[in-house]
Amino acid sequence: MPSSIRSLVFALSLIETTAHAQVETSLASGAAESAFESALPVETSLFIPEDLMKGRLHSVGEEAENDGLVNTYTLYIGTRSVEVTTSSALRARIREIYAINHLRGMSKTEEFGKAMANADKQKLKAVGGIVRDPVGTIKRVPKGASRFFGRIGESMKGGGAESEGNALQGITGVDKAKVALAVKLGVNSYSTNQELQEELTNTARAMAGGGFVISGATAIVGGPVITALNVNQNLQQTLVNSTPSDLRIINRKKLFALGVTRENADEFLMHPWYSPWHETITVDALDTIGVDPTVFLGWACQALTDEDAEYFQRLAQVLARYHKVKAPLRSLRVENGRICAIDSNGILVVLLSCDYAVWTEHAAG
Repeated sequence: MPSSIRSLVFALSLIETTAHAQVETSLASGAAESAFESALPVETSLFIPEDLMKGRLHSVGEEAENDGLVNTYTLYIGTRSVEVTTSSALRARIREIYAINHLRGMSKTEEFGKAMANADKQKLKAVGGIVRDPVGTIKRVPKGASRFFGRIGESMKGGGAESEGNALQGITGVDKAKVALAVKLGVNSYSTNQELQEELTNTARAMAGGGFVISGATAIVGGPVITALNVNQNLQQTLVNSTPSDLRIINRKKLFALGVTRENADEFLMHPWYSPWHETITVDALDTIGVDPTVFLGWACQALTDEDAEYFQRLAQVLARYHKVKAPLRSLRVENGRICAIDSNGILVVLLSCDYAVWTEHAAG
């Protein structure tokens, strides 16, 4: 049997639902491309719970576009429609819709107005471009400039999303109030959703500077975000009770202990697409594995979107899970542009993070 046919048989054996007649046709023609599937729209209800498909303020399109690995959904918010890529991002965005609505409702109360008046007396004004918007400022200069800012204080470095906050907010307690509020509402305080950020920050200012009290607030929809992150109790407490500066110090120490150089650690911790929570969950997973993660961090620093950051965080969590329940990992590496690992049995572990995998030519490669 020619080698091309042997390869085809092996490829077909990886497809769970290939009919026998299809195998015979492919082998007879010798056309390997006929073994591949095409990425087609998929039913949203297969990936999203029924109670999240439609609500008082939103609905989700019945079909999602699939590119062979991830789904892109259409989310309808009133008269607007937005595209959201990956199932986890869709769940988070739906939670945010209801959190924003809840926060806006509270902002119209008399108690909130009095609290904001008190907060204004605290003079919580932004001062200067770097303090007001450190990451935004860094994004406006050429790539790589963030790593040359030097040690000018943890709160002034570029790591994390624009939503991270600023030094003045951290000093006045707004930062901690914002994180605590977000957890109660079931959203991520470091979300890149600017509408959410505005509402969270205003309410946190009223809480920290004006004495505004929120009693009995719980997750509006979809459950607490901290649960969706799939982290242990100790890490939960660290995320909720630590400022961005605290988290970065913790992460830097862990990376140094794993053998990562200061330059490589800071490149990751100052990356504009990784929020403090992304960084902390990723570093905690790498610390669980306990091997030098420099090669992983190098690839993670190529993230260009929030979805990329989420992807690398999940890869680190999958690696840590494999290390704990399957076999210890002895090294991390890159093979053909993919992050992989070698376990204690000498097995090459290749990671895949996806919504719905389709056997395409790209996947076969």
